[in-house]
Amino acid sequence: MKKIIIFCCLALLCACARQPVLQTSPENRAVLEQRWQKFAALGAVDKSEPYRLQLSLRFGTEGDTRRVTALFWGNSQRQLRLDVMAGVGTTVAKILEDGQHFLVYSPSENKAYFYQGATKPLLQVGVPVPFNLVHLADLLNGRYAAVFGKQFESTAFTADGKAIYDLQGQPGGRVTLNEQGLPVEWQEQANGKGWSMEILYSDDPTPLPRRLNLAHSNGKRAIVLIKEREKVSQPFTKEQMALPLPEDAPLLPLAKFKQQP
Repeated sequence: MKKIIIFCCLALLCACARQPVLQTSPENRAVLEQRWQKFAALGAVDKSEPYRLQLSLRFGTEGDTRRVTALFWGNSQRQLRLDVMAGVGTTVAKILEDGQHFLVYSPSENKAYFYQGATKPLLQVGVPVPFNLVHLADLLNGRYAAVFGKQFESTAFTADGKAIYDLQGQPGGRVTLNEQGLPVEWQEQANGKGWSMEILYSDDPTPLPRRLNLAHSNGKRAIVLIKEREKVSQPFTKEQMALPLPEDAPLLPLAKFKQQP
């Protein structure tokens, strides 16, 4: 298993290496603009129907990784729930995100932690994705422009035919689109620093992400697998979306959260 993980990490590093950029002819610029329009149209008519995803996450550094599973559900882009499990049925964290309000409950500690702001609190609780829950939901459900933005500063083809776009605003960085307009790679910084992500898709008529390969320039690695997309016929109730806390659970700042070994 470790050999497979190491191979995946090496492949990801090669995929994210900076590629020589070709000068953009008027013909190529037109193709690049058309590809971006395909990207912008993906998910534009999404109705944000209720969903529940079963995830598998493997993360760590080379030779030292751990695996957890997660259940991720919601009715909309704003209020979202994520339960993280280790082992058989052992919940290590229950997470609620509602706008910029972030709450996590640790059953083993019987402690709750809160955060309010626009940064990336998931990384602080050991979920290895450089996004908040809203952007993770957008990405996994095909609303790509909501994640990467609708504007780019510059675009070009690389020598190996990849279409790259340097993004405006947040999260910024550089995204690579395939011929269908699907984002297949993202770099937090064009110089290779920070996070890099490779996105692999299902073979469905309307492809959706099935796997995220993530790497950070500091050596951290993560693999997110979408194991199952459950069809939900009715919206989740208010109770199903809530995160009730035991009366005796103290509420602490997220900065005091410590990952369980």
